[in-house]
Amino acid sequence: MARRLARWAARLAAALLGLALGWTLLQEPFAHRLRPYSPALPQAELGPVLAQAALGEEDYRLLYAQTGLGPAAIDDLRAMGAAGTARILAIQDAFFHPPDREVCSPLGITTGEHRYRDEEGMMLYAAPLAPLKEGDILVSLSTHTAGWTHGHAGLVLDPDPARPVTLESVVLGTRSAEVDGNHWRGYTTWAVLRPKADDALRHQVVQLADRLLTDVPYSLVSGVFGDKFQPLDGPHSAQCGYLPWYAWMAVGVDLDGDGGRIVTPMDLLLSDRVEIVQLYGLDPAKYPPGLGEARGG
Repeated sequence: MARRLARWAARLAAALLGLALGWTLLQEPFAHRLRPYSPALPQAELGPVLAQAALGEEDYRLLYAQTGLGPAAIDDLRAMGAAGTARILAIQDAFFHPPDREVCSPLGITTGEHRYRDEEGMMLYAAPLAPLKEGDILVSLSTHTAGWTHGHAGLVLDPDPARPVTLESVVLGTRSAEVDGNHWRGYTTWAVLRPKADDALRHQVVQLADRLLTDVPYSLVSGVFGDKFQPLDGPHSAQCGYLPWYAWMAVGVDLDGDGGRIVTPMDLLLSDRVEIVQLYGLDPAKYPPGLGEARGG
């Protein structure tokens, strides 16, 4: 009897695995619905605008449409003088001329991510990152599972310009860990988000994340059952969007844009409690940077 039950269990497991794989293959074409944004407007000469002593709202709008850089990034880069101006122009050029080889790389049986890679599989980096701050959040909409384009998210622990460090929960079967934040530049779509808070609170968020959210098992249902925000001794699991949400929720800042049980990268992107520092491969018209417009989807 025990052997018969074991055989039935094995057959059931194989059937379920077959259904999952079949579902993935059937849904895979729909996972490519989000194409990287390519500007239809002509690439403008930004030198005269950047040479101004002060910028107005229309100047920031032009720069955002041309570079994907929000006001905070523009101000930080302009403060760097000629080097910052050169970086803005380099970001503009990358915004208009992305790498021409997009590859879907597997992250598991049912999950893949769209990145720019050369013919040898080496990652191609697109636009430089704008200056980061502790507690910033990076999101991408280039990751999909079984046809669902859900994206990915990570929390900036160290904003070092040469090698930023992000804390990320990546895929089922792994645990959250610190990684080189430069890898975000290889995604076909990404954004840098800055929660509206002072530097002291940002530092507190990073300290909490380092203590409570490192080496946590991945789970797709983090926050779904029981209390969405678990006690301050840390969550038992995390998925990519839940991890930065939890870090900020621990200091009383709720960044979930729709208030649902599952926190997705899109929920973070659409939160009215963040400003957009930088976009790449995403249409600036759909995601206003914080100049008074309502966020779109």
